[in-house]
Amino acid sequence: MSIYICPALMDWLAFLIFFAVLYGAGERHMTTAQCAWLGGLFQLTYMISSLAAGSILTRHNARRMLLVSTGLFPLLGILCFMSTRFVPLLVIQGIMGIVFAIFFNAFQTFMRGETVPGSLKRTVGLYTLAWSLGSAFGLFSAGFFYRFGAPALAGLTLLIGGIVFGILLRYRSRPGHETSANDLVDRSSVRPVNPAYVWIGWLIIFTAMFVQRPVFTYFPSLSAQTGISAFLVGIPLALHMALQGLVGYGLCPLRNLLYRKTSLWVFQGGAGLLFLLIWIWPSPVSCFIGISLLGIYTAFAYYTAVFYASNSGQRSFNIGVNECLVGLGSFAGLFAVERWMKHSGDVHAMYLIGGLALLISVGFQLGIAAWGRKVLNYV
Repeated sequence: MSIYICPALMDWLAFLIFFAVLYGAGERHMTTAQCAWLGGLFQLTYMISSLAAGSILTRHNARRMLLVSTGLFPLLGILCFMSTRFVPLLVIQGIMGIVFAIFFNAFQTFMRGETVPGSLKRTVGLYTLAWSLGSAFGLFSAGFFYRFGAPALAGLTLLIGGIVFGILLRYRSRPGHETSANDLVDRSSVRPVNPAYVWIGWLIIFTAMFVQRPVFTYFPSLSAQTGISAFLVGIPLALHMALQGLVGYGLCPLRNLLYRKTSLWVFQGGAGLLFLLIWIWPSPVSCFIGISLLGIYTAFAYYTAVFYASNSGQRSFNIGVNECLVGLGSFAGLFAVERWMKHSGDVHAMYLIGGLALLISVGFQLGIAAWGRKVLNYV
């Protein structure tokens, strides 16, 4: 169980850094295009590095990759706190994307090797819970510690990074000859495993990042420009991630949610409508409540995407594509929203685009599901 503290703390660290960078960008009146590039270059390098990592990672080299990336990431975070100009921040964000991709691709390969056959659903649930709660604490603590300046943020970053490195060093892995979830398919779902859902999972995770990343990028910077405190801005984002983690873990025993079309449109269609409601009534209260509740949708999205990728075919490669699409979806969402905000003059355009993107994505997913059952003879 102690190993799941690592993704929790690393996402705590990542969201602490990202929030501080983007809120600071808003205070320094950087443009929305500059904020998009601060988040976008990270996602671009994350995307490319994930494909490379997914091609070379194995159960035997994953731990070494984890240690290297864990040692580098806090140091890069401290450089972010020390930088106030756009270009240095941009360069550091690009390097951080590479290091972060190595860590999370390596951890998912590592956790499958540590999971006994038949326990993949619980493993994915724990993983979703861990990194989501870590993100929530990162956002909450960033809003709190931001007022104390760069030294406090740097000290917290070193402390978190040191704990992760220590856990990885002390952890005793399962013997390499023992069979794991990396070797066998988990067939404990009510419906049979359908390989077509790997493609659905990829579309799910792309869409989730396409709609989530603009909110987490522009909401802090736009709020800073209107005078809302960092602490208040962090609350709905933290609640969003906390709900994402708790609901994601709660999906573990619900076997009937997997490989079913109904689950696809209920969770994602509902989220699409919620996005549109926030766009129609974009008051501070509706934004706070709506952003928080959208964590239920992202819980489903990340849980199912990781499960489908980890339970069929070349698992490390599938996860590499998953994480690549995390970067691609984020990058595409950031610039689609930035361009539409600039064109329309509507600072709440990210909610409109998020709602429409989700509804379109669900339509494609249902089509793939129907094709998979017909061509592969699944019922």
